[in-house]
Order: sequence, then structure tokens, then C-alpha cells
Amino acid sequence: MSPARGRWLPLYQWVAGLCDAGTGVLLVFAPAWTFRLMGLAILPQPVAFVRFVGVFVLCVGLSYLGAVAAWPRVPRYEGQWRAQWSITALIRTAVALLLIWQIAAGAMESGWIGVVLTDAAFAIIQWVGLSRGWLRFAE
Repeated sequence: MSPARGRWLPLYQWVAGLCDAGTGVLLVFAPAWTFRLMGLAILPQPVAFVRFVGVFVLCVGLSYLGAVAAWPRVPRYEGQWRAQWSITALIRTAVALLLIWQIAAGAMESGWIGVVLTDAAFAIIQWVGLSRGWLRFAE
């Protein structure tokens, strides 16, 4: 692993983790305010469903934070890092594709495009990183 990669990978994990964990907490405790903050006018009903999604988003964020909490990385944790990136990249890809479909079908407001762009960006970074071996740990 290059020294530059060693510096930005923990930063990436913190940014991705705090972004999702923060959003998840806000969706659980202040769903209407969070939707307004996101520029969305329609709060899905029942609100309990939004909170359920918030717990899921929070847990995705915690997976990033849990991985970076074990920093410095050591070879025995490489598989765990790869699994965390693979699973969250899959989730982010699926969310982005679902939202694109639902926005195009008129079932969701166009304001959801921000979530599409964020999840797609994180997913692309992780798919590229996985394919290029960014998570290989030095012995």
C-alpha cells in the first residue's frame, strides 16, 4: 500500500461513516426535519418506516466507523475490510439504482437525486478500490 493511500483510506472511512451514521440518527430522531434538510417535501408515511430506514442507514455508517476504529490496519483484518467495502458498495449501488428507477417512474421526488449521487460516488470509489487492491495490507 502506498503512503498516500494509507493517509486517505482512514479519512474516507470517517467521511463515509459519519455521513451515513449522522443521517441515520437524524432519520430516527427527527425524520421530518431531516427530509426538509435534504430538500424533500414528501415525508413517507408511516413515519415509523422512515425511522426503520434510518436504523439501516445508521448501521451502514457504523460499519465504516467500526472498520476504521481498528486502525492501524494489519494483515489479519484485510478480509474484514474487503467484506465491509464489498457489502456497502453493493448496498449503495442497489440504493442508487432503485432511486433512479423510482425517480424516473415518478414514484419519488427528484430531490432524491442527491442520495443517488452520494451513494453512486461512494460505490464507485469502493468498486474501483476493490478491483485495484487498495485494501491490500503491508506485512
